[in-house]
Amino acid sequence: MEQDTRAIELIVKLVAKTGLYFSCVDGVYDDSERRFVENYIGQLSRVGDATEVKDMIEHALEQHFTHDEIVADTRELLSMFASPNDRQAIVMALFQFVNSVIKADGVEHPAEKEALIRWAEALRES
Repeated sequence: MEQDTRAIELIVKLVAKTGLYFSCVDGVYDDSERRFVENYIGQLSRVGDATEVKDMIEHALEQHFTHDEIVADTRELLSMFASPNDRQAIVMALFQFVNSVIKADGVEHPAEKEALIRWAEALRES
């Protein structure tokens, strides 16, 4: 049960960090991207305390998550699941989320696409 709670906390934080990273990677944190990430996090946070996540979103422009940090956090989460099918489902859900974040402002910036490819490749290597 404790591991389940830890996994849920990691998922919510990872989604927030990942959403913020990809929404800012083009240098513009668009309102539509912010709203999309906030709404998505709002749905996820129903399962537990999201104070830290809400604070991250409010201070998004002051925080700069790196590609390596996002990959490391994703790997940490994936390590909690023994089943390859579970890990694949998590990666696919994150990929779809990131794709939606990238498209939220109506502009698919080349830097966003490049970051998504680098992230997917890094996870494939693990």
